[in-house]
Amino acid sequence: MAESAEQGPYVDANAIFRRVPAPPHIPADRMIDFDYRHPAGLEEGDVYTALKRLQDGPEIAWTPHNGGHWIVTRGEDIKWVQETYEIFSHEEFTIPRGAAPIKMPPLTTDPPDHGRFRSVLNPAFTPVQVNKMRDKARTLAIDLIESLRPEGTCEFVGDFARVMPVTVFLGIVDLPLDRREEFVEWALTFMVADDMADRLAAQGKIVAYLRTVLDERERNPGDDLLSRIVAWRKDPRFGGEHEVMGMALLVFFGGLDTVASMLSFVAHHLASHPGHVRRLREEPGIIPRAATEYLRRFGLSNTGRLIKKDTTYKGVTFLKDEMIMVPIGLSSIDDRLYDDPFTVNFDREVSVLNTFGNGPHRCAGAPLARVELEIFLAEWTSRMPDIRLDPDRPAITHAGVVNGVERLHLLWDV
Repeated sequence: MAESAEQGPYVDANAIFRRVPAPPHIPADRMIDFDYRHPAGLEEGDVYTALKRLQDGPEIAWTPHNGGHWIVTRGEDIKWVQETYEIFSHEEFTIPRGAAPIKMPPLTTDPPDHGRFRSVLNPAFTPVQVNKMRDKARTLAIDLIESLRPEGTCEFVGDFARVMPVTVFLGIVDLPLDRREEFVEWALTFMVADDMADRLAAQGKIVAYLRTVLDERERNPGDDLLSRIVAWRKDPRFGGEHEVMGMALLVFFGGLDTVASMLSFVAHHLASHPGHVRRLREEPGIIPRAATEYLRRFGLSNTGRLIKKDTTYKGVTFLKDEMIMVPIGLSSIDDRLYDDPFTVNFDREVSVLNTFGNGPHRCAGAPLARVELEIFLAEWTSRMPDIRLDPDRPAITHAGVVNGVERLHLLWDV
């Protein structure tokens, strides 16, 4: 099988997303017709309403789409899979298996090996480091809001969501701001494109670019995160150049889309719930709690796990080397975890929050993501007039590895 440094093993694009026959051990009452990249009902405009339909069926289901895989649909089971890495490995985190040919540690490693990679990334997101970024993020948010306010309209995703957090991220890794839109396009193509050839082409561009950057940081290191990753080459635990590229890729993807998606879902909610905006203006002290509630409501990732050994759970038998999907968005809207889960309630006590993951794979960048969301809530609601959705240009959402908003047109009076 051919392999390249840029793309890993060759993958047949027509085969990897195929629909497959059910193996003999799959009970008929566990089978559903579900494609997480194109869930039924997505065309109606809300990815979460489309996903919610899964909770009308079996708690643990199997679908023949995307090579065939299991799905857990309830928050309790999602949390269990997240925490039980001994059985459900991050070695493969995308569905279908092989959709991300290059391994990206620490995401694609499990304990104990996982710890050596987290030791490289974690120092970039300590409370001290996040506080250093807070003022920059707030200044960026204010500048963007002040520039947008006289216009009376914006396309929020492109004008704000993919600018403020991405600019902060590019500062962390010291990459050029004038290539921001290009970087975002590469990342989105890799994560949501239906054509595997397009995904691999985007990954190839990212790898080629990062290789030149990493080589430059080897010659001229700085205090940025990519320089820290390059310094891993000198660590006695270093296991090969693929680890450096894998960590750089993970940071690249993680910084360019997830916070932008969260901000866009939140902005859509604010535009259709003026009472929530009013309360945030009048009671800014509730913003940390409001941020938690929004993080609860809009779970983003639909990642996979590789089953490492035969296991029976709640009467369902999983076999070694099968894949299982962990859709965080379903945990967010599980009425067994939360009363009236679709409603954003700033007074809710959120005792279970699966959004950033659980166990050793909890998102390293979670503290920064929370700070950016809190800054957005504070500055947007205090500085902007009441916003509303543009009735002539409805929002467009997408599903995939990360649920997201493609377009969000907003209006306000000036």
